[in-house]
Amino acid sequence: MTMTKARHIAIILHDFSTGGSERIAIRLANRWAEMGRRVTIICGTEKGAARALVGAGVAVRPCSPETIRSPWSRAQLGWRMARLVRAEAPDIIFSPGNFHLIILAFLARQRFAKRPVFVSKLSNPIRRGGFRRLVSGLADAAIRLAAASTDVLVAMSPSLLAEARSVFPRHRLAEIAEPILEDQLMEPHSRASYEPAPLILCAARLAPQKDLLTAIRAFAELPPALKARLLILGEGPLRGRLEREAQVLGVASRVQMPGHVPDITPYLAKAHLYLMSSHYEGYPAVLVEAIAAGVPIVTTDCSLALPEIFRSPELGAVVRQRQPEAIAAAIVARLRRSPPSPGAAREVTDRHRLGASAADYLALFDRLAA
Repeated sequence: MTMTKARHIAIILHDFSTGGSERIAIRLANRWAEMGRRVTIICGTEKGAARALVGAGVAVRPCSPETIRSPWSRAQLGWRMARLVRAEAPDIIFSPGNFHLIILAFLARQRFAKRPVFVSKLSNPIRRGGFRRLVSGLADAAIRLAAASTDVLVAMSPSLLAEARSVFPRHRLAEIAEPILEDQLMEPHSRASYEPAPLILCAARLAPQKDLLTAIRAFAELPPALKARLLILGEGPLRGRLEREAQVLGVASRVQMPGHVPDITPYLAKAHLYLMSSHYEGYPAVLVEAIAAGVPIVTTDCSLALPEIFRSPELGAVVRQRQPEAIAAAIVARLRRSPPSPGAAREVTDRHRLGASAADYLALFDRLAA
């Protein structure tokens, strides 16, 4: 007997912003289309730099009227996307992350002649450090309510799956690794000596979650003799404040902020260290990209998944204190060490290949369709 397949997969996106969830979703969409599935992206608007990443084999269906991000736009999209879902009749609706879970909550409550199966990836930590018990309990209740109509939730690593089980004890859960890397990796570039001017790289939205103010303050604490440079890739509402902070601290001449770039690989090839200063992350894909490129890392303690990423101390350092002085000390210590060995990197990179992850998702979708 031939197993029923999920022949048509629809991905919901608010827009084509350059966040990690959107980029990963588009990467999966392109690969699923290459693997013979019909794939449709249903979106509020086609605006955003990530639209150019969508392959020719993936259909894009924007809502009418166009829906731009606003405090109430996700609730609106739950209603507006329902019309497109009825017309497209997909077997699976896939939400790429927590931000889109609100859309899915409204969408899954609509009526359909044939109800699709609703699947959502959990892209950010459910519980954030520092929450009081009462606030944490209310947050758990809120996300359980948002996810109530979702059929399956997907966690990106064992630690994130354990967290999901504690919050969603009655929900159907799955674990699938993030498809961060292509199947064939380039060999890491050899880098020149760290002297006279090591390059420290950050790549993130210029938004409060990423706390790039702390990154700039830590950079300002580095010894002047190091002659380090800081390159921040990304765009966002805090650009002006970050530029002013660099001026006040006297490091503006050594801090570059060129904006969003479609691919950080060429910049990783030149970097001597990758710095992450986030308050919180789900499974920080950019750290895996840095490891694959042979770039050591210094990061704040921003994700439950960090022990699964830093399987060897060769790969970098996790700074428990958020003080700029502590981060600067970790940067100096890391720059004095040899680059990570290829063997240490492979322990991390092998589980994040696009082909394997895309196939795992399709196997899950086919089981659900059956």
